[in-house]
Amino acid sequence: MILAPERFRSLYISIFEQYNALSEKFPEDKQWKKMRRLFKLMKSSYGRDKVYAVKYLNTLQRIQVGLAEERRALIVKAIELMQKVILQKKTEV
Repeated sequence: MILAPERFRSLYISIFEQYNALSEKFPEDKQWKKMRRLFKLMKSSYGRDKVYAVKYLNTLQRIQVGLAEERRALIVKAIELMQKVILQKKTEV
């Protein structure tokens, strides 16, 4: 097993908490506030089909280009998590 459900949950919670902290740090960034919806949708990616994880991964990769420093580092963590979910789904088949 590449990624256990408990491990996914703990990584997701860590990423979401960091997102909330960065949202407080950068309250004027409207694009960053819109990321909340994507992060909330990512929560269900472990239990859903691989297609959703790929969709979130592609979206995160597009967004990553326009960000810098702390926010970009968080997006990279989220990308790594989605890659693990995709690998997990591939091994389940």
